[in-house]
Amino acid sequence: MDLNKEYIVDILRYNNEGYGVCKVDNFIVFVLYALPLEKLKIKIDKIYNNYALGHIVEIIKESKSRILPICPYFYQCGGCDLMHQSIEEQLKFKIDKIKSIFNKICNININLDEINSYNTLNYRNKVIFKVNNDKIGFFKEKSNDIVDIKQCLISNKEINNNLTKIRNFIKENKNHNISEIMFRVCNDKVMICIDNINDNLKDKFIDTFIDLESIYIKNKIVHGSKTLIQNLDNFKFNVSAKSFFQVNTLVAQNMYNKALSYIDKSDTIVDLYSGTGTLTILLSKKAKKVIGVEVVKEAVRDAKENLILNKIENVEFICSKVENAIGILRKENIDAIIMDPPRSGSDKKTLKSILEICPDKIVYISCNPITLARDYNILKEKYNIKEITAFDMFPNTYHVECVCFLESRKS
Repeated sequence: MDLNKEYIVDILRYNNEGYGVCKVDNFIVFVLYALPLEKLKIKIDKIYNNYALGHIVEIIKESKSRILPICPYFYQCGGCDLMHQSIEEQLKFKIDKIKSIFNKICNININLDEINSYNTLNYRNKVIFKVNNDKIGFFKEKSNDIVDIKQCLISNKEINNNLTKIRNFIKENKNHNISEIMFRVCNDKVMICIDNINDNLKDKFIDTFIDLESIYIKNKIVHGSKTLIQNLDNFKFNVSAKSFFQVNTLVAQNMYNKALSYIDKSDTIVDLYSGTGTLTILLSKKAKKVIGVEVVKEAVRDAKENLILNKIENVEFICSKVENAIGILRKENIDAIIMDPPRSGSDKKTLKSILEICPDKIVYISCNPITLARDYNILKEKYNIKEITAFDMFPNTYHVECVCFLESRKS
């Protein structure tokens, strides 16, 4: 295989990140922006031990699912991955991806025919922009070069409105010293956080964004409310500058409703990796008692404030690593566990402890089908998958969210 040579290839399928897969000299090559059933002329960019990376030189035969990306920055910006695919193709890719992962890792065929998708543009309620002099935008993929953008089509419209204002500010004030800006939107109220600013421009910056609900500079509130309020299912949640909250509010609401649908008047529910308590509090309406477990102190503090805000008395939070809290939980008569671990999944100690406790139900929420399948390979000792539901939390990217309902065989 030669880095300087062009090759004619047929694209066979996708890999898990949406690259097209082909073979050159019987060696696997991943081709960026390639679609299955296309015939392409490609060049090889890098060769690794088990695969190579390539790019398209010419499309000889084009897939019917290829579209012109709606975003003018798509091929430069590293924020989205799949805008060259139709929405129908994106959803099919994600369904096939989940099925393939479970087949490969768990050696099972799961029943999954559709994915819940609600909004494909303007869905992100939180965005972090990089700034360099008068440029503002996102890094190019695998680079520290900023793609200068006027608007981000997957971001909330309020974020794009204020992006124009911040662009004007940094152009007018060359010595601003800002390198990162975070926008967050809840119920159409906007929070802006900047990492730094020239002291001489601080008051001018605040005056520029005085209409916003919250302004943070260097992690300190300088104007307005310390938190935003997000409504979900008749509950209110304080969302601070550092709070974790799902970036797609509409999909999050539907995903949480699905998770709650598996809980039927359980006496005691445990919510592992509970964060700021969003799902824990939603669970409170369906249980006698809910216990949330979270290791981040600030998140637990926010969660307790949300309890007070919603006047909830049947929920408690434990600030601990999940694996260390299992000993405490053994003393409880647990009917169901809901878990929403990070992308890296859960750890073996926690999974083994769950098998010892063996509640009737586990609802596993995952943003990474690979670690979900890996963890199920341990849990399948005592649990069967009753249902997997997919949610398109991040349209136009290769990421996909799953709610997996597991039922104990003792049940």
